[in-house]
Amino acid sequence: MNKFTLFSSATAVSIAAVSAVPQAQAETVHSFKDVSANYDEAVSFLYEFEIIKGVSSTEFGTYKPLTRGDAAVILANTLFLDTESAPDAGFTDVNSRIKGSVNALAEAGIISGVTSTEFKPNDTLSRGAMAKLLTLGFELQDYAVDTPFKDASGVFKPYINALYGAEITSGKSKDTYGTQLDITRGDFSNLLYRTILFADELYYFPVIGSYNLTSPTSIDITLTEAVPEEWNAKETVEFLQFSVQLKDGTETIFDPTAYRLSQDRKTVTVEHTTYDLTGKEGTLFIDDFENVIEIPFNFTTAAAADASLQKSLQNMPATTGTAQ
Repeated sequence: MNKFTLFSSATAVSIAAVSAVPQAQAETVHSFKDVSANYDEAVSFLYEFEIIKGVSSTEFGTYKPLTRGDAAVILANTLFLDTESAPDAGFTDVNSRIKGSVNALAEAGIISGVTSTEFKPNDTLSRGAMAKLLTLGFELQDYAVDTPFKDASGVFKPYINALYGAEITSGKSKDTYGTQLDITRGDFSNLLYRTILFADELYYFPVIGSYNLTSPTSIDITLTEAVPEEWNAKETVEFLQFSVQLKDGTETIFDPTAYRLSQDRKTVTVEHTTYDLTGKEGTLFIDDFENVIEIPFNFTTAAAADASLQKSLQNMPATTGTAQ
């Protein structure tokens, strides 16, 4: 599996936002009374981005053990997996609240059941099992190094090694990881948050530098950095969101139908033949999760179309705005 496969455009919203977390997290954004300063930054971030909830409106359950079912929901939320259409994993003991998350994680090869038909959602999650979830969920296997933990053994050892190598965990003590201990909701939040911070540095996110609207069905998007060799055009475009607001106020979100990278891997040509702008006037929005560029267009007449294309071909820089 390509290491970037799990990171859909929606996931980029969560991870790309991390760069602003230290400033954005200056104030607590939740109403939980049991979240101490040690956990507040992580819980605030995860709560703000609707990744995690409390056990009540005023209690996060910081020191309570995390269940396997809740862990599945939290991780599926973090990775923005498709919980609606994932095939049934065959577990007969999962309820409607967690079923979609478990199915999606099972399809991605991140979790497995206790048996072929039992997931045991109400069982507590061990710190060893937590290491496996985060390592597979964020594909950190290549960061594994030997640890000083005497209890890092068995099936969870490679995953503990990966978290340690990525400097996401330092264990319960200098020589103990706590492999068989239950992971608390607070500690899981901290470790998940650190993993997201690590991913923010690890993963490439395309940022638009300029654009050329070349036709009613095609646009050239030049990025600020060359696309990594391990990415293809499709994976790059999946991180961008496209929408149009017509002059009459009609709004449409659309997906490209074809895409290709330039030889220097800095420009991606996007075609959208299923949403043709011919005969239309309005604004095309492209969101790369750092900026929203707004491209006015008018293809109602040949003269107007030529003017729109000439304006775009000035290779105007991306501008920050808000898609309507």
